[in-house]
Amino acid sequence: MMHTLDDAAIEYLLGFADDELCVGQNHSWWIAVGPFLEEDLAFSSIAQDELGHARMLYEFLELEESVDQIAYGRDPREYRSAHIAELRCHQWPEALVRHVLYDLAEEVRWRALSKGSWKGIAAIATRAIAEERFHLQHALSLAERLLATAEGRKRLLPSFQRLAPMGQELFRVNLDELQLVESGLLSSPLIDQKNSWIKNVETFLDLFNCEINWEQFQDAPGREGMRSSDFESLHAEMIEVLSLDPNAKW
Repeated sequence: MMHTLDDAAIEYLLGFADDELCVGQNHSWWIAVGPFLEEDLAFSSIAQDELGHARMLYEFLELEESVDQIAYGRDPREYRSAHIAELRCHQWPEALVRHVLYDLAEEVRWRALSKGSWKGIAAIATRAIAEERFHLQHALSLAERLLATAEGRKRLLPSFQRLAPMGQELFRVNLDELQLVESGLLSSPLIDQKNSWIKNVETFLDLFNCEINWEQFQDAPGREGMRSSDFESLHAEMIEVLSLDPNAKW
């Protein structure tokens, strides 16, 4: 069965790809500046995977521009990334917490694509799930070790309370989400995915008596083209090498 990349599908997949691009770029910042060598290596590997996932999604969209142009050459208003993906998180507690929240979300998001009827995107999702399994294992195991200490809870739990509500934007699209299920792209509605993610986050944090005020974050403008205050810095870092000579043949 042939599937048509309608506006809803393009917006959703572009947003997912942009999330992966931004998180991958942000993870790469920790190379050589992580708190210990193992995390330098882990974040480097995870960053490479996320950027690879972004590339696969951009390629699937088959837009007129090249993958590099889509990734690095768009006007900021044309990006569809969620703000939690754009945050620089240059403090280690925030970086680890975003890692946990984002990868818990990816577990749900990729599964919904893998069980849809679009064979091409389902194959991409299945490949991503195999890699994401290790990302999530890394995030949860490290967070659990740190949260087992009083100092770890003092440093990490405030970041969970601040960032978790923002993560809800990952389950939003700037068009009718029902089209995504009706077309077979997704096997479950975004609202159901979000609720599954919230349940998983709460199950993890219940171990440490941490409650989240999910009503704390109301606005979700990233999918509508409104960038966060961190995006300019992130984007400048993305295109730093390209900007040296835009006409060069790399």
